[in-house]
Amino acid sequence: MGIVSTIREKCKRCYTCVRECPAKAIKVEAGQAMVIEERCIACGNCVKVCAQKAKLIEDSIATVRAMLKNGDRVFACLAPSFPAAFHPTRPGRIVAAIRKLGFAEVWEVAFGAELISHAYARLFREAQRTGRRVIASPCPAVVAFVEKYMPALHDALAPIVSPMVAAARAIRQRHGQSVRIVFIGPCVAKKNEVRDPKVAGEVDAVLSFRELADMIDSAGIEPETLPESGFDSPRCHVGRSFPISGGLLKTAGLSTDILENSVVTTEGKDRVLDALDAVAEGRSQARFFDVLFCEGCIAGPKIMNDLSVFARKEIIADYVNEQSRFTTQKDIAEALAEFVALDLTRGFTPQDLKLRQPAEEEIAQALRSLRKFSPDDQLNCGACGYRSCREKAIAVCQGLAEPEMCLPYLVEELEDTCKELQTSHVELKSAQQRLLESERLASMGQLSAGVAHEINNPLGTVLLYSHMLLKQLRDGDPRRADLQMIANEATRCKTIVRGLLDFARQSRVAKASTDLAALVDDVFTIMAPRAQAAGVELVHQVPAGLPRMMLDAAQIKQLLVNLVHNGIDAILGRGQVTVGARLCNGGRSVEVRVADTGCGIPEENLSRVFTPFFTTKEMGQGTGLGLAICYGVVKMHSGDITVESHVGKGTTFTITLPIGGTEAAADAAKNQEAPQ
Repeated sequence: MGIVSTIREKCKRCYTCVRECPAKAIKVEAGQAMVIEERCIACGNCVKVCAQKAKLIEDSIATVRAMLKNGDRVFACLAPSFPAAFHPTRPGRIVAAIRKLGFAEVWEVAFGAELISHAYARLFREAQRTGRRVIASPCPAVVAFVEKYMPALHDALAPIVSPMVAAARAIRQRHGQSVRIVFIGPCVAKKNEVRDPKVAGEVDAVLSFRELADMIDSAGIEPETLPESGFDSPRCHVGRSFPISGGLLKTAGLSTDILENSVVTTEGKDRVLDALDAVAEGRSQARFFDVLFCEGCIAGPKIMNDLSVFARKEIIADYVNEQSRFTTQKDIAEALAEFVALDLTRGFTPQDLKLRQPAEEEIAQALRSLRKFSPDDQLNCGACGYRSCREKAIAVCQGLAEPEMCLPYLVEELEDTCKELQTSHVELKSAQQRLLESERLASMGQLSAGVAHEINNPLGTVLLYSHMLLKQLRDGDPRRADLQMIANEATRCKTIVRGLLDFARQSRVAKASTDLAALVDDVFTIMAPRAQAAGVELVHQVPAGLPRMMLDAAQIKQLLVNLVHNGIDAILGRGQVTVGARLCNGGRSVEVRVADTGCGIPEENLSRVFTPFFTTKEMGQGTGLGLAICYGVVKMHSGDITVESHVGKGTTFTITLPIGGTEAAADAAKNQEAPQ
């Protein structure tokens, strides 16, 4: 685990840390913004901006407790921003609480600032004389960024240690190398600085202000109840202003005149990156650059409270002015004299962690994968954490980003998915409806077969004896009309039973190669007398060139007879019933249409026309099984049947049947290729 890591359970795909990371040290994996340890400069920007508190900082409490428990002489070095961090608790009481934890001495890191300020003053004068560019190095995040991502500028870094390291070296000069030193401050990057090979071993551990507060709380110490205590370090004065932006210049006595172009003082990620670019490209007249990734150390990621930067600045200024009453220039001179020979220099390790720049074709391909096909598609909304769609595409090529980070891309993907789900829902609903109808027809078929079998025998007996009695009665016998009624109704029952048996037999299909046009001719021959009697014209529109089909000819003939019969019955007066057919589905199926110019079916009845025993005919005129039988026949042939009707204009039944069979399919392909 690195100094900064991600708590997966808390990371919620906001990508704010991606946007705020100056080092491109955030890699998104499965929607999780993970910190790349070797690229991280520990600036803490991701920690400050993460609303979900999903960034975890390396905890050093256990390490420090082990030092204190082992009986080592452990020295605390307290960053000069502490009065603002623990406000309104008096600074002296915080010092007392640290002593109570078991630290041997408590030193002000501000004294380290006093030490290096003189080194910076000398370096500034040298830069003025030689024209050398100098980047101040107290901020470890700036140092790490230059070393890793702008190695060509490493010679411009001031070869001077930070106030923390300067204070640690002063402690070791006075008390020996065996002491243990713990830095306490608001900076996450300090945990990275103590690992820097060029200053490693100077400081043994780093605690954030939050970690210190947790140690004080867990030890049951209440700072407000303690008497104030002073520091053990030598006296210092202006060095206490170091955490304020421009504090280095103030401590070193350098010019802060806004009209003086030789010095640049700035803070904040974006402004610092602009300043470093200006140095690299030689676009600035300045010789000295005092830059901090935070808005001064009083805005460090672990500063403890929600006070504004301006409020914290006032607290530090008040503290500096208050303590100045107890310090004279003679005190400062004497303190510095003790460490006049102290080595305050350091070196740097240039690296080059710049990512490979992908080729233009790679970038274009990544943009296409994000649905960015033209410049107009590149919204540059920044929701993914990158300033532009192109920058995001480059990150995808470099393995740092995922396409799913793009909000417009996700919205479009979601819309497509919703459309697919909607289509699937419609298809599923239709399939469920067909399944229900099939199950209903199957159960009705079983019931019909049983009922027909049980009724057929007694019904035959009724018919037999009715006709026998009719033969025995003379014409004019008044009982003859009653017997004729019994015979007629029994005959009607027999017709219904035959329909039930036909309905039940739908589950048995005997397919054979069939000529559909010839089959329609047979149907017209059967229905011609009825059509002629009703004044209805039968129109044949089935081309003779259709391929032969694998069908149960008897069942298909019954289907067509039923539909033509219904069409004739629906026509009041003169009209037409048309049977037509054509190839469809690339020649794999045949579409048969049976259309009439009759009265039509009301819209509310369309969904019920294939339901067994549903009929709009008068009592005795129909059984309500004809269309149910048609539906079953089509389904047993793996086909489909639909109905379209307009009241007063007519009705059209459309049946789609697969050609079926290798030979039939070959015939269909030949007919498709033949000129029409």
